[in-house]
Amino acid sequence: MQVTRNVIIISDISNWMDEKQLLINTKYQRSKGLWPPNARSYFIDTILNGFPFPKITIRQTVDLRTRKSIREIIDGQQRLTTINDFIHDRIKLTKVSDKFVGCNFSDLDDELKKEFLSYEISVDTVIAGTEDEVLEIFRRINSYTLPLNEAEKRHATFQGEFKWFILKIINLYSPLFEAYNILNTRQLSRMEDTELIAELCQIIDTGIITRSKSKIDDLYKKYNIKFDNQAELLKKLSDTIDFIKVNLNTICDARVLKMYSFYSLFSALIYNKWGLQNINPNEIDGLEPTGEYALNSDIATQNILELFNAVDIDDINGRYRQFVRANKRATGNKESRIIRHKWIVAALQNKMDELS
Repeated sequence: MQVTRNVIIISDISNWMDEKQLLINTKYQRSKGLWPPNARSYFIDTILNGFPFPKITIRQTVDLRTRKSIREIIDGQQRLTTINDFIHDRIKLTKVSDKFVGCNFSDLDDELKKEFLSYEISVDTVIAGTEDEVLEIFRRINSYTLPLNEAEKRHATFQGEFKWFILKIINLYSPLFEAYNILNTRQLSRMEDTELIAELCQIIDTGIITRSKSKIDDLYKKYNIKFDNQAELLKKLSDTIDFIKVNLNTICDARVLKMYSFYSLFSALIYNKWGLQNINPNEIDGLEPTGEYALNSDIATQNILELFNAVDIDDINGRYRQFVRANKRATGNKESRIIRHKWIVAALQNKMDELS
């Protein structure tokens, strides 16, 4: 067995498929059409925007009778069939493709068509590999990856409106999360930003609850098909994160926020501005929503930094001991979240002295 590595442009691969020179071997490939419309559109959008995607693996043998090459797809069937279907106008891009929604290949201008057809795909070609060798290659390709975490499983399972909404949001705000150490590069690469955004949506939709895989799954299920309040959710989400970026940027610059504490800052801002479904003011020492994110952003910033300084020096016996302890253990349960929420609401309202 010999393996050659090169790049092949899309137009050549499409021609091979049309002329039956590149085939799908059903012994080790899944059935065509496994990807739903949004996933296919997102993949085509990847190519149209010039982003890379993982390499394709094919097997090449020679038919001694006809003396022609026979090529079979070992890995990459869904990607290649999606590309070919798009070229033949069998795919109309959905709204997950912002710039090209509603387009098929014929709708693109000539320059973009040329760019698409000349896009280079990385291809490993297995020369004269036996059936057993090909099956072993396929098994190994599918065993190299790390086990999927919950966020990655969710991303693979759900293909409805909410999943694509989350992906659009992380394109806007993941750079912020990385820049301010809210999430590190490894967490971003494992899609933990999608989990954070989903939990922020959960705050708006449901209120503060204990962190739970099943509850996040329930939110995806709830809005998988019908997502009528998408515009409202987007406005509250983006307005609040933008407020943090602009008005509380000193807190961001201080690098004091982690995933769990960003959750609590967000919940406090949402509560102050609009209230939360499952939080009664009596639960948080009578602090009522004010209709504003913060009474004074500069004062709120100093108050919040004071709280997180107590966390940083581990002042578990001081004035803010309740807040410190809620940042040190069981950070994802509802009790800890409500304690952090209460103190940050008080900081935003400049009422920390009134808390018990």
